[in-house]
Amino acid sequence: MTATAAPLITVVIPAYNAEKTLVETLGSVSNQSYDKLEILVIDDGSRDGTFDLARDCGLGDRRVRVLRQENGGVARARNHGIREARGLYIAPVDADDVWHPEKIELQLQALRKFPNGHGVAYNWYAAIDENGIIFGHSRPVMHEGNIFEPLLRENFIGNGSTPLMPRAEILACGGYDAGLRDSGAEGCEDLKLYLALAETLPFALVPDFLTGYRFTKGNMSSNAYRMLKSHALVMAPIIARHPRLERDIRTAEFNTARWYFKKAFFDADYAQLKKLAPMMARKYTPQLIVHGIQDSWRRAKRQGIGMARRALGKPLVRANRFVAGIPQTGTAFSDRFTSLPVKDAMSLTSFRAADHE
Repeated sequence: MTATAAPLITVVIPAYNAEKTLVETLGSVSNQSYDKLEILVIDDGSRDGTFDLARDCGLGDRRVRVLRQENGGVARARNHGIREARGLYIAPVDADDVWHPEKIELQLQALRKFPNGHGVAYNWYAAIDENGIIFGHSRPVMHEGNIFEPLLRENFIGNGSTPLMPRAEILACGGYDAGLRDSGAEGCEDLKLYLALAETLPFALVPDFLTGYRFTKGNMSSNAYRMLKSHALVMAPIIARHPRLERDIRTAEFNTARWYFKKAFFDADYAQLKKLAPMMARKYTPQLIVHGIQDSWRRAKRQGIGMARRALGKPLVRANRFVAGIPQTGTAFSDRFTSLPVKDAMSLTSFRAADHE
């Protein structure tokens, strides 16, 4: 990076009735170790105190600017922010998610491997509940460079609050597809954009869990049937352009449906199960049979290996190279911020507010 050695980053925060979580989200953005930020909150026609809350936050950090639009969905809100952005890169974050304080700084460092920083950076995420407590995490994949085909097989980025993307290329791709919402298939707008960018740009990985991705009842990702419809609509034109990838895409669709069914089952979400069960039986019976056989074989194999290791007096669990950084279930995502003490974060915020007046 030359002139872009310290580029302006525009953070885009779509917010709809987000007064319960917006302050925490904005705090995680304002306290980034990289401070050359423009922070745009787009109030998507909220009926609660979201707008006033965002405006008040802007009084404490002059980098924050609040925009308003009639309710049009998250894609239109993000696109509004991207059009208004002055930054070279766009960093979206939903109004209920949070970031590790070094997320942006580490992503910019990762992009330096590309000429002029021309690419997309992503990281892994920790799944958090309403209280910010970790209950899971993304699979720590290591995909970099040309990630188009791996991303077709699995959305390992997994959410809309993780990537750092060049604004010009987002605009060239048409931004987020608001038409999915109009078709009753809101949910995969972020994946569609990532795939479009991946066809022309390299991706860089920051191998750490820097995004706190919040799962709550009623959020978009909890509506499994709509998400599956969205996934199918996104993949249809890709199959038309790349017919050789159809088998991989169909496998990804099955794995996505199975993931949502499994989540609904363990959450005892009977409304979702009632919709998903007949669809799974109708559409994926052969795959379910094959998967059941393969899963039984894997379990039997693991049991056999476990018995053998016990007989030989060896540890049952092999060392994992990611163990030290794996988010621990039942701990707060904020506990991962040990690299930036609270007092330092507060002084940084005060400095930035004064510096950007």
